[in-house]
Amino acid sequence: MNLQRGIRFLGRSQSGAAAVEFALVCLPLLLLMLGIVEFGRAFYVRNDLSYAADFAARKVLIGQVARDAPAGEAQQKLESAVRESFQGGDPALLQIVTGKETVDGIDFRVLSIRYPFTFVLPGLSQSPFHLQLSRRIPIG
Repeated sequence: MNLQRGIRFLGRSQSGAAAVEFALVCLPLLLLMLGIVEFGRAFYVRNDLSYAADFAARKVLIGQVARDAPAGEAQQKLESAVRESFQGGDPALLQIVTGKETVDGIDFRVLSIRYPFTFVLPGLSQSPFHLQLSRRIPIG
């Protein structure tokens, strides 16, 4: 009789229910919050890459990088402009490629930037994914 009463009492007991519910909800909520933070960081770095590319494009458009400069000299000036304006990470990790192309008789200098973005949380991803963008700047 005492055993049945003890089992009935444990079945109606609510003493640890809040702790169990918190344990079930805490992990998904924590993962969601960390995912939002990581997405925000990636968006910030991507926005800063865009700013750096626009900064370099302005240098070409206002004539600080000569429009008819050889490709090597123009690339060096554009790389230094991008690296000095990039604040979202390590500028040494930027992979910058410049080139020239002609579309419908108009000459363009093409600036492509790539940055390896790594997560802050260890184990989230073993390899970085690359944020990249390009700008086509009219030069002629």
